[in-house]
Amino acid sequence: MHYDVLITGAGPAGCMACRLLSEAGFKVLLLEKEKIPRDKCCAGFLSPQAIELIEENFTTIPPETISHPRDALGAKLIAGNGSTFQLPFSRPGLSVSRARLDAFLADESGGELRDGCRVLDLEVERFLVRGELKTEAGSETVEATYLIGCDGGESLALQSLRPEFFRTYAAPHLGRVSLVLAEGSIEWEPGWIGLVFNKRGRGMHRFYIKDGLIALAVMHGNSGTWRGEFDSLVAFLEETFGLKLEGESLAGTSAINLMGATGKFNLGAGSALLAGEATGLLDPWGFGIRLALESGRIAAQSLIDSAGQSITPHLHYSSRMQGLLNREIEQKRKFGGMIGDLDTSSLVRDSSRVGRRNRRELKHAFF
Repeated sequence: MHYDVLITGAGPAGCMACRLLSEAGFKVLLLEKEKIPRDKCCAGFLSPQAIELIEENFTTIPPETISHPRDALGAKLIAGNGSTFQLPFSRPGLSVSRARLDAFLADESGGELRDGCRVLDLEVERFLVRGELKTEAGSETVEATYLIGCDGGESLALQSLRPEFFRTYAAPHLGRVSLVLAEGSIEWEPGWIGLVFNKRGRGMHRFYIKDGLIALAVMHGNSGTWRGEFDSLVAFLEETFGLKLEGESLAGTSAINLMGATGKFNLGAGSALLAGEATGLLDPWGFGIRLALESGRIAAQSLIDSAGQSITPHLHYSSRMQGLLNREIEQKRKFGGMIGDLDTSSLVRDSSRVGRRNRRELKHAFF
């Protein structure tokens, strides 16, 4: 069967693109390798900007997707010496279940959704995409005029389109995030995500309270060394915030790609576009849902505007995405204003030697 658009990945980016394209009259096939609803190693904190994008393009976020506590306030950055910096949203956001949020977005996407469907191979030509699919029922080949790859850090779409780019820039910055949920207690205000430097690697560990559980998300390499990083984070939180755990459960592990932190982005080629983390977009603080939604929206609009033209949608997409990419790069050059969706003013108020060292370590670790 032939479709107008094949979208790989039914996360926020893929669902946003599917929604807009379906509304414009395109025949869209939306593919998701997991069965929906499926969990993600994500805090599920929606910034005010992310909420606006969802409610402007879908509908009001349903109550059943919202977690407790309801309000998402932002992040608190904890340096190695215990110094804490408050990085608030401009106004409260929402705390949601990613499994339930993504299920809602997929239900409202308007396209043909196939979950539990793994993409084994992609072949992309000018205005022709072939996808080899694997489901419980067997194998199948589908064709489409366009492709939008929203399939995350290990993006098969990126590997198929730009294999050399993936080997050179994406693969070396590929890591894992493991999420552990536990009962217990901690001296921490719900509604805030705690960010802790991961000095032995790039990025940060995260912790937060949601639905009565303490969540600990640790970044690690591909070697599966999450346990060592987890134990190190627990020891730090025990000493700094009186953490006491009563049992634990590994909720899951997912890929994460930090190539965008080095300024390496890939928007696709020809009639195939990349959106979300597949293109290198990753919020430094862990609030990437807004970036996924925004890039999915721009990808869909670029494709809509190029339909019927002899030029490929990548030209429209590259031009429109440049503003978003420039903004992300510019924001990271200095602290004191908005970086992503967070106000970083507190980072520049501390002019002491320790404060300057904390800023240098943060820039070296992630920016």
